[in-house]
Amino acid sequence: MPRPTRQQIDEEILDAAAALFARHGVEHTSVQRVADATGYSKTGLLHRFPTKEALAGAALAMTLDHVRRLAGGVAASPPGPARDRAVVAALADLALARPGFTALALSSVSGGAQEQARQLEELAAVLFEAFAAPPDTGPERAVRLTTCLGGLATAALACREHQPAHVVRPLLVAAAVGALGHPADAPTGAPSGA
Repeated sequence: MPRPTRQQIDEEILDAAAALFARHGVEHTSVQRVADATGYSKTGLLHRFPTKEALAGAALAMTLDHVRRLAGGVAASPPGPARDRAVVAALADLALARPGFTALALSSVSGGAQEQARQLEELAAVLFEAFAAPPDTGPERAVRLTTCLGGLATAALACREHQPAHVVRPLLVAAAVGALGHPADAPTGAPSGA
């Protein structure tokens, strides 16, 4: 089995840290707690991320990067149900593959440091852009998008530990597409490999 790359190691660390930050908050999560959760030494983590705040910032930045790539992947598609389905399928893949990032994005909506708030606003803007929803989108579309995103994230986190991803994924996609007002039985696309 090949050794993981630095990027793969960093992503695993950041996903685990994101889950802890989501659960306990940045101020109540020690670097040692992250080290214990990841199996790396505290010194090793501090070599990669010099402070807890740098670790938290990197976790949020990695989440934002994933969503930007997702949005870029559908940017050329015309707005409508097919694009919405593609975004939902990619988000389901990301939520199932990287639950820490999902938990951090979901929990951080309730507050956080100013820098985190700025990044979360950017995250929301990129997500709405992925769905081809302008900033001044109407209330019905905004509520449907918010319900779709919140429901998908919450359900993915809740179901992930109890069911295999290949069982949960099509159900997540169908429910999220339904929240957008599209027929849930429409094709959901293949996993994006997030």
